[in-house]
Amino acid sequence: MSAQKKQPARKALSRELILEAALGIVDSDQVRELTMSKLGNALDADPSAVYRHFRNKDELLLAMADAMLEEVAADFRPVLEPLDNLRGMAWAMRNGYLRRPGLAQEVAARFTGGRAEAQLVREMLTSIEKLGFSREEAIPLCRGLAEMSLGHIVMTADVLSLTNSQQAFDLQMATAYYSAPYDPAQDLPRDEQLAATRADSDAVFHTMLETFLAGLAVQQEARRAPAPRPRSTTKPSKAKPTARSASTRTRTS
Repeated sequence: MSAQKKQPARKALSRELILEAALGIVDSDQVRELTMSKLGNALDADPSAVYRHFRNKDELLLAMADAMLEEVAADFRPVLEPLDNLRGMAWAMRNGYLRRPGLAQEVAARFTGGRAEAQLVREMLTSIEKLGFSREEAIPLCRGLAEMSLGHIVMTADVLSLTNSQQAFDLQMATAYYSAPYDPAQDLPRDEQLAATRADSDAVFHTMLETFLAGLAVQQEARRAPAPRPRSTTKPSKAKPTARSASTRTRTS
């Protein structure tokens, strides 16, 4: 009777280990190709084991998004000037999400409910409050900046997922519609085409962001300016002539 071959013990899974493997798959492939079976293979585990830590794929994707935002928070360096802080945060989010365009397509428009997201929102709110806005006023301004930034991130991620020829066509149309048309090379290498697409999108994002921040700066200056003195609504009364002036008129008349 032959001895049964002993199967190697599989490593114990954890949320952190699963997230690391899932992000590794996304780094090398589009997130739309992230399946539980592929994740199970990467973990050398039965795919069903993932569900002990994540109820479904959507919960896993949101956890991956917050892990990505943790990278953003780690890369972000706060500064004292509130407008510079907001500017740096917006670019940090953009660069962080677009490291993984496929994942950004899936989750950039979603709330993650995680700690990293909450940390970045608090940082943004605090910066806006330092400009002189109350918390009540800062909330819609914070949402406006975040949703403007994330919305453009999703648009950029969508374009970066296109083929080279599709990206070149989009660039040609953007240039033709807003300035003089040009004929771009249709056969650029993939890295060069991605760089051209990203540069064009970054330029548009820069304009959007700086316009928003300039509006905040104008409101900040308006709050610092002294309040205008109220204008009097009563008409000045005419002075009655004195006795001397009256007698002078009598002598000269």
